[in-house]
Amino acid sequence: MLERNGQPVPLPSGRQRSLLALLLMAGGVPLSRDRLIDELWGERPPASAVSALHVHLSKLRDLLGDLMVREAAGYSLRIGEFALDCWEFDALIEQARQDPDEARVRLREALGLVRGEPLCDVAAEGSIAQWRRALEERQLQALLLRIDADLAAGAAGELVPELESLVSVHRFEERLWGQLMLALYRAGRQADALDAFTRARRAFATELGLEPGEQLVRLHARMLEQDPSLLLAAVAATVEDDARSAPAPPAPQRPASHLPGAVTKLIGREPELAVLQALLADREVRVVTLIGAGGVGKTRLAIELARRVEATYRDGAVLVRLERLTDPALVAAEIASALGHRSGGDGPGADGLGRYLRDMEMLLVVDNFEHLLSAAVVVSELLEMAPGIQVLVSSRTALRIRGERLFTVEPLGLPAGASDDEIAESPAVQLFADRALAADPGLRLDLDGRRTVAAISRALDGLPLAIELAASRCHLLSPAQIHEQLSRPLSIGARALRDLPDRQQTLSATIDWSYELLTAPAQEVLRGAGAFLGGFTPAALEAVLGRMPDAELAELREASLVRRQSDPGRFELLELVRAFAVEKLHDAGEAATIHARHREYFAALVAPVGAAFDAGAAAGELSVPLRADHANLRQAFEDAVGDGDQESSIALALGLRPLWIAGNLRQESGEFAERLLGRFSIPPEQEMALLRILAALEHPAAEWQHRFAQRAAELGDQEALGVATTQLFAEAISARDRDEMDRLHPVLLSLITPETSPRVLGWVYYSLWGEAYFDGRFEQAYEYGCLSVDRAAEIGHTYMLICALEARLLARSAVEGQITQPELAEVVERARRHGVHSVAVAALWFVARYAAGVDPESARRWLALAERINTEFDAGPSLEEVLREETIAVLGITDMGPLLAAAPPFDPTTALDEAAAWVASRTPSESAPREQVGKPASPTT
Repeated sequence: MLERNGQPVPLPSGRQRSLLALLLMAGGVPLSRDRLIDELWGERPPASAVSALHVHLSKLRDLLGDLMVREAAGYSLRIGEFALDCWEFDALIEQARQDPDEARVRLREALGLVRGEPLCDVAAEGSIAQWRRALEERQLQALLLRIDADLAAGAAGELVPELESLVSVHRFEERLWGQLMLALYRAGRQADALDAFTRARRAFATELGLEPGEQLVRLHARMLEQDPSLLLAAVAATVEDDARSAPAPPAPQRPASHLPGAVTKLIGREPELAVLQALLADREVRVVTLIGAGGVGKTRLAIELARRVEATYRDGAVLVRLERLTDPALVAAEIASALGHRSGGDGPGADGLGRYLRDMEMLLVVDNFEHLLSAAVVVSELLEMAPGIQVLVSSRTALRIRGERLFTVEPLGLPAGASDDEIAESPAVQLFADRALAADPGLRLDLDGRRTVAAISRALDGLPLAIELAASRCHLLSPAQIHEQLSRPLSIGARALRDLPDRQQTLSATIDWSYELLTAPAQEVLRGAGAFLGGFTPAALEAVLGRMPDAELAELREASLVRRQSDPGRFELLELVRAFAVEKLHDAGEAATIHARHREYFAALVAPVGAAFDAGAAAGELSVPLRADHANLRQAFEDAVGDGDQESSIALALGLRPLWIAGNLRQESGEFAERLLGRFSIPPEQEMALLRILAALEHPAAEWQHRFAQRAAELGDQEALGVATTQLFAEAISARDRDEMDRLHPVLLSLITPETSPRVLGWVYYSLWGEAYFDGRFEQAYEYGCLSVDRAAEIGHTYMLICALEARLLARSAVEGQITQPELAEVVERARRHGVHSVAVAALWFVARYAAGVDPESARRWLALAERINTEFDAGPSLEEVLREETIAVLGITDMGPLLAAAPPFDPTTALDEAAAWVASRTPSESAPREQVGKPASPTT
């Protein structure tokens, strides 16, 4: 059952229910779009998976409200604002283990929360299926604990029916068979107890081909010997006289914990601990290896996990530290030594480890294994010889032994946005604040201070060690001063904490520990990877290195120095690792060669993109494959201009144009153009191609439009001059400058000749549409809009076509007083494919205006998304803004503030995907009225 504010909430069905289960399972950890698609549809998602996912998310958001959030890393539920019965279940189990006197009460409370099979109505595999199995296993373990507690309290015969039922379901759970045997024995039914063992043995032999385990065999032997310690004192007194006078056997004592105590509070790791506890609860999982970058907190997480679960092991938990070993042959001896220290004796010796552990039920925590990997066979052999032990390993590299389950420890979560709440909720910021207050108890972090801490946390990749080292300096420096020092992050916090091992005294030492364990070719590949910003593909890395790096890339991934990005086929270095790699690159004298190859590769990559853009291809579609490498393209351009590489500089600038248009990147495009034109004398055709885009981007100042027009006139380029005139006219309309429109109007009309290219004509008609609509001549505006659509379709100019389609729809709906679903669907679908922000905002205004007549609640959502995008990207004034004003008036909105506060931060691509899916879900025969509504007073924002 789902409840909110004490009221039941109707659960969604189908994939929405699966989607809700995934978000609940994640416990506040963001799930990417690709991850959700994989979980919902498996390896072969339909072509419409992205749109379908957004529809499901939208409907789920309508159900959950602001509980569901979208972050840069994906979708999640606000942590701390929801609770699950399984969390309360786990808490009660932990209380039972910590307080034996209350164990029976707590265990019964926990089991009372179980209402049937978990997630029984969610049809999904993958993570949900694993989570379901883990929940079922934890329930079974709790049931076993409760029966143990009942047996210890004197219950016997009354447990037999329940146990008989349980062993019929869990036929191979030896612990249940043992409990049944003990209950029967204590109830005076010794023959039935022995028969229960025979039944268990037959089931194991017939169906598994195995004998029962040693503990069950030993219990059977004790029953044959009539061991009096099997009976509780109260029961034994009625059996025989000598037992009547015998003292009750002491309760078995669990060994005292020898795990190190926590010196500081563990922050931000509750989701990981919950998953790992569930993993270790499955005793068929024999070895779990925590892998991750140096300084990510594997050791701290392993020890905390061991402290929380050691009470579930009869013989407790043991920590084995390997950091000071250099010889893999000594690993077995180190494990034996740790066991000996625990028992207060000399230990079993390396040769006797298997025999010593054979009958034990224990968690063995082996820390820092990455430099001794050839000794992984020791762990494998122990698992075979000692069936009752589980091994928890921390290592920067997987052991690669059979049965190993890998768990990647990620850096702490960074702020999802810039708001005060988002910063305060970030585990990385919380860690810095906690450690900073320990260093300087008088420290007070105001809003600016918290924002500085957020910037520090981002610069340090959310790595706990890096954050702790930086925060430890707060007794000497303010957060702002620490942030200034991050120009050299690898030295931050040097010797700040004396109790850290040498390999963690600085960030450079931490990474160097991993670097020195690499082969020489892998070290070379890591240095080359340092040239990339924002990640790389294997093909890009191969081009930079001049050879195929497959084996070395795999080695770096195993060493947790390179990690996958969410985009398929892309990899990245943490920023701190990249800084280390850059230092090594310069030390090796390889920087000039690597950077030259880097810029040549990316110049070649974008050259065909620039050509396709000039041919009229959509900026949004062209920009999609380039977005992931935007930082690399900027870096390549900087290097090319700095080194005087004119050919690469021009290719990169022209190839970046689709990204500039799609992202409305005025500042970047202007700065790059100034640098390029100031450094080189480039061919006129390429100069005009660059100026044309800068003129199209300029809003509201017209500097680049005038430069474009002036240069076109100087070069005698009539087509460019025609385009420049239409851009100046569009600027005049946006600025509501009637005088400038009157000055340029005759020039536009003079361009309507048979000799004028369709490209210029299309923009001329578009400009005349704008003037007519501005003057209220809607029928004439519609005619011009149709002419612009025809010219754009004739030459296949996608950007012109979507602009013209929006213009035609605006004029036609003004004439006819309605918006039809098919025409709106075409506009939104083309806007979705094009991906330009100004076009996206106009399309969302159309959807909001349409929805205002058929679905007012949806209209509020689309209006808020359009407002967010328009504000964020400063798309500037446009004639389509009348749709916004009409929608506000129809909905009766007087204050946009609450509406914007409730709207999630959405990017234009995702917003248009959802809008397209929503429009497509409407009936094709449907239309929405568009009455001419008086312009309302502008609402506050």
